[in-house]
Amino acid sequence: MTAIARLTRAELRKLTTTRTALITLAIAIALSVISVVVAAANAGQHGTPALGTDAGTYEMLKVGVVSCMAMIVLGVIAAGGEYRHKTIIPAMLITPSRGALVAAKAIATAIAGVVLAGLTFGVSLATAVGELYAHGVHHLPPGTTTMFAGSVAAAVLFGLIGVALGYITRSTVAAVVGAVGWLLIGERVLGIAAPQLGKWLIYGTARVLTDPPGANYGALPPGTAAAVLGGYTVALLATAAWLVRRRDAA
Repeated sequence: MTAIARLTRAELRKLTTTRTALITLAIAIALSVISVVVAAANAGQHGTPALGTDAGTYEMLKVGVVSCMAMIVLGVIAAGGEYRHKTIIPAMLITPSRGALVAAKAIATAIAGVVLAGLTFGVSLATAVGELYAHGVHHLPPGTTTMFAGSVAAAVLFGLIGVALGYITRSTVAAVVGAVGWLLIGERVLGIAAPQLGKWLIYGTARVLTDPPGANYGALPPGTAAAVLGGYTVALLATAAWLVRRRDAA
């Protein structure tokens, strides 16, 4: 077994045996289910699509953003928490190759992203199917699979961005506040000031992947959005790996 494989297994063990990951998963699922129920209750009101229409079902399934936010926080905690709890020092002593340490953390977080986003979307879909069945609707729109795949992909990339930010800042608080503030406030302000810029930013590209097909008029094509978001992820991870190799462990 290679060093990265052993390190990845250790990182997965950390994620599955700590309360943080389990609590994050539980919160993500709970918020997504609540979102589905609220969307179903408000369907057909105040200009929203009626329940049972394709647009109405898509509205219930717009839960990808929850998985993305959960994963960026989990990624930050997974990496930045190593510095907070001083576990980064023995980790680097055991593993002289710091690049392998970052790679293992990224791989484990990506796997966690697939699991978290898959379970979150799956439970939300089951809730939506129950709501539809209760109203005599027995079909799902054709874009459901695309939304599922996009939500998982975006969550994985957001988790990796979180890992990068955790390593770069070495502070869970600074990274979480900065990331959430940028996504919820910074990008909105830039989007208002420069509307054509918003679709090229992190949240703007993620929306293309998590929203229903064709929902964002004027946004980037899904393939382009995935490539841009992947580019941000690779650039941040490369920066994080470079800093980890050059900085003192403490």
